[in-house]
Amino acid sequence: MSLALRRGSVAVALAAALVVSAVAPAQAASAPARVTGAHVNSQSWANRTVALYWKAVPGATYSTKWSTSTSFSSAKSKKSTAAKVSVGPLSPGKTYYAVVRAIKAGKSGAYSARVTLTLKPGYTGLFSSVSAKAATGGITIKWGAAPYATDYRVTSSAGPDRSRRPDYWVPSTTAWFSAFNPVTKARKITGKASQLTSTPYGNPIYAQVQARSTIKPSAHLRDSAQVVAWPAPTKPDSSGLGVKFASYNVECSGCEKSGTAKWPTRGRVIAQNISAQAPDVLAAVEASGDSDGNPSNPQRQVYLDLDSRLSALKLTDSDPAPSTSNQGNRLYYNPSKFTLVSKGWLSGIRDYSKADTHSTNTPWAKLQSKSDPKTQFFVVAAHFSIPTTSSKNERKTLLGKNSAQLLKALNAKNTTHLPVILGGDFNDNRYPEGRIDGAQPTLIRGGFYDSSASLHRYGTYKSTYNNSQSPSKQISDRNGDGQRIDYILTQGMRGSQSFTNVWNPKTAAGKSLSLVPSDHNLITAVLRVPRR
Repeated sequence: MSLALRRGSVAVALAAALVVSAVAPAQAASAPARVTGAHVNSQSWANRTVALYWKAVPGATYSTKWSTSTSFSSAKSKKSTAAKVSVGPLSPGKTYYAVVRAIKAGKSGAYSARVTLTLKPGYTGLFSSVSAKAATGGITIKWGAAPYATDYRVTSSAGPDRSRRPDYWVPSTTAWFSAFNPVTKARKITGKASQLTSTPYGNPIYAQVQARSTIKPSAHLRDSAQVVAWPAPTKPDSSGLGVKFASYNVECSGCEKSGTAKWPTRGRVIAQNISAQAPDVLAAVEASGDSDGNPSNPQRQVYLDLDSRLSALKLTDSDPAPSTSNQGNRLYYNPSKFTLVSKGWLSGIRDYSKADTHSTNTPWAKLQSKSDPKTQFFVVAAHFSIPTTSSKNERKTLLGKNSAQLLKALNAKNTTHLPVILGGDFNDNRYPEGRIDGAQPTLIRGGFYDSSASLHRYGTYKSTYNNSQSPSKQISDRNGDGQRIDYILTQGMRGSQSFTNVWNPKTAAGKSLSLVPSDHNLITAVLRVPRR
């Protein structure tokens, strides 16, 4: 063999050796080390997960699998880049098994030692938060998870505090539902006419959440705090004719409590209060008695005296009412804005404070807009007397009959179905509990809408009846739900722009009035009457 040939063979052999030596380390690359130190670090009951930690393998990612079977049949798996993973969702109280392995350069290491996982139950804890807000047709209640709860249910009612008497309504209660699905804790509660909580009634919905654990059945139910919200009000028609309507029980002359001012003093302040609010229409009730405050020396009636004091308003009817009952129920209107088309008295509305068949005087008027003569509407002033019965339930039923009588008489007059605004003192609120046959509910079922279900509500945390107490002594309801026996209701129009309980009245100049002029507060509503 020649020297040149021998040298070539050596070169080839050396090159092959170099190739083998370069490839050999790659072929010899091993799987990553087995994961060690796997253990349970913590758990999240609300998310139904357990945090699994282990010692890191340098440069590796990880794959964890878990199952209720030690053979890992039907196992679930999850990848992670850090030396930890959140395993779940798990069923509370059930035993699971987990293993983890490292992955590096496409090679998987051996699985770790098996770790036992259990989502451990405990006694149901306190709710972290609870709140409520308006929703269409009801409210939405939202809450933070109660530790270790497996189920929740929501209770709701028309009144606060299930332990409180007599302001107690039997709550509606949902079925129990899973505390884990969905994780976001919220439920909508739809208002119910059977509880006077649907939107037109203008009442709030009181709600709370209950939690329980089915894993620890001996644990008692856990109640959240009670929260309250009003259903989202109906939006008024923005194109409608704006009308500011006021209703005021001015307290009849001679009806004053001992030690309080008489009409000659009160009348001036009453007029200041009304004028400061500048209503377009006023429904005044109890505007009766002698305006000089001396029954032995009869002068003109209070409603006539009030007419003389209200320069921007005009009495619709100055003649005596047909019945001796409630002469002071009267209507006033702004003659610069409206034309009085017709007027009269609704008949057949009983005065149940008397043993005979006296009717209570209930004036009505049809008004026409001067700026838009095609737009007409009815206004009504009503005052239902407290029936002479010791039974609260029977009293409420009789007041409901008054409303039914009013509806019948009004429908007979309003044959063209014009919009209606009704104001007055019904001597009825939504208690006693569970009674839905009273004055306001009967009118709502008859097609009326309570204007306190308004876009803007002011002063409604006070009662409309002030018992002749100064503003500083009128109690604020802790839920913002002051009771009302004075109302402004509408028919044939949508919602209201604002509703105000004028519990702290001022003069037009913004100064406090010199005295509390009546045992009721003036209430107002800004409304939108549909145009024709």
